[in-house]
Amino acid sequence: MEGRNEKVTMGHVEACNFIRQYMGSSKKTQAQVARELDISPATLSGFLSGTYKAPHTVISKIEELASISIQKKVAPKEPGYTETNISRNVINAIRYSHLQGKISVVYGDAGIGKTMAFRNYLENNALAIGITISPTYSSITGVNEKLAEQLGVRERVARKQTMEIVNKLKDSGRVVVIDEAQHLTVRALNHLRCIADESGVGICFIGNDEVYSKLKGTGRADFAQLFSRIGMRRQVLVSNITKQDVQSVFGGYVTEEDALELLYRICRTNYGMRGAVNVFINTAAVFEEITSPGLTKMMHEMNIG
Repeated sequence: MEGRNEKVTMGHVEACNFIRQYMGSSKKTQAQVARELDISPATLSGFLSGTYKAPHTVISKIEELASISIQKKVAPKEPGYTETNISRNVINAIRYSHLQGKISVVYGDAGIGKTMAFRNYLENNALAIGITISPTYSSITGVNEKLAEQLGVRERVARKQTMEIVNKLKDSGRVVVIDEAQHLTVRALNHLRCIADESGVGICFIGNDEVYSKLKGTGRADFAQLFSRIGMRRQVLVSNITKQDVQSVFGGYVTEEDALELLYRICRTNYGMRGAVNVFINTAAVFEEITSPGLTKMMHEMNIG
């Protein structure tokens, strides 16, 4: 019943049991599962109670959902968080901001593990507040919305909202970590500097080279207050990734030295660690083992290298 590509077949009782187990494990409501099955909540309710007159039409949908669930379970997963040169730089910068109440910035190449380190710090530090900036939230208003959500601030009037954010942060022992910070406008960056000054909390900006350029400005006086507040700067590049880093990330899954060498070579290109992980996952999905021939073939199919 549970092969990776085999179709699941069920009877009515099995299908009902699967739905109940699925709702329990996924924490989804019956209405949410009904939408996932593309049926009405009333139809699913009738099916589970045994009163629906055409159960075979629902069973086929549940079989498909079960097949997909099984495939997701056996699908290769990307390696979890592992300490690397890159992650140490990110963690150290965040910790500096947290302990010293200062501004730090980590900037450089994409796809090398900055975000994974950011998430790891949040998972292990209850007093850390993390927000990720997209173009939609690049302004002062967007930043305030993100911070307000994290801090439980309900005020919507801009000035009062900022005041309440500052009051929530003051003497809180918190740190604010901002990923994808290159999307922030210069006005938003200055706004965050003011929040840091007034609240006394540290802020760590994480992003690509653009965020550092914005913080540095062009040497004009209006950038001086912002740039002078930066207590720690760390540039991280694909060239900082070492063979030991690759061994740490992939060593538990890959034993062939040539295969590890290929993954290392990918890491040192513009594809970075993310590119190596993608090649690894796709190779694992197609081949039984991670070998250099398999990786080479997958790199060719993905137009990498």
